[in-house]
Amino acid sequence: MKLEIGYHHPFEIRKYIYPLEKASGIRILYLSDLHFNRWTRRLAGSVSGAVNNIQPDIILLGGDYADSRQGLRHFRYMMRSIAHHTHIFAVPGNHDRWRIQQVRKIVGSSNGVWLEDTSAVIKVRSLTVRIDGGSPVTPSNGSGSTSPDGPTLPNDDPADLSILCLHRPVDIRKVAHRYHLAFAGHLHGSQFVLWTTPNGLYPGRLIYTWNRLSADIGSCRYLISKGLGDTLPIRFNCRKDILLVETGPIHTP
Repeated sequence: MKLEIGYHHPFEIRKYIYPLEKASGIRILYLSDLHFNRWTRRLAGSVSGAVNNIQPDIILLGGDYADSRQGLRHFRYMMRSIAHHTHIFAVPGNHDRWRIQQVRKIVGSSNGVWLEDTSAVIKVRSLTVRIDGGSPVTPSNGSGSTSPDGPTLPNDDPADLSILCLHRPVDIRKVAHRYHLAFAGHLHGSQFVLWTTPNGLYPGRLIYTWNRLSADIGSCRYLISKGLGDTLPIRFNCRKDILLVETGPIHTP
């Protein structure tokens, strides 16, 4: 167990393999809860360095990017450092509502797509990937028309890989069958972890249902990040993290 105070402690890269034969070798990176401020220039450099070393195919940004005007500058620096990557998508966090226009401008000027309550369909290595941002997308009516929560693929044109990108972790059990992967952040692991079980990180799990690292819901893997920054920079036994998923072949005994 370790007490961390301040902004410059290292973060971990939590790695997962998702067994998907057709979409083997795709790397998806999820970053959330950066909470940049005047003291986090070093963190911005460390995060952009990690992203560029990993060379992901898809970068998902899960919200809460900056807590101050100075933090916006560090967010801009990080985004410019990773802007050469092809597929970058961002959703807002609750801390972004005070400076949402500035955040959206930074994302858009750095090759990013703002994916708030909408969807994107992209090609990665000739595979169709759908990413829903902000809220689960409702089923299509069969013609590929737009639902109230965002556009969907036609029923006869399913995605090879479908992803849900959230800020707040919500109960996705009713829609999990539509996704291979789902990501969320927001909870920071509650910043203080006294004990851990397969069901979650405690004592935060007693208050927040999804204060856990992961959950498998049918064929959907739901991953929750502990975040990369904090407004109140104190943690105990709760290391900051980035989530990295690589799709791989299905192994049978």
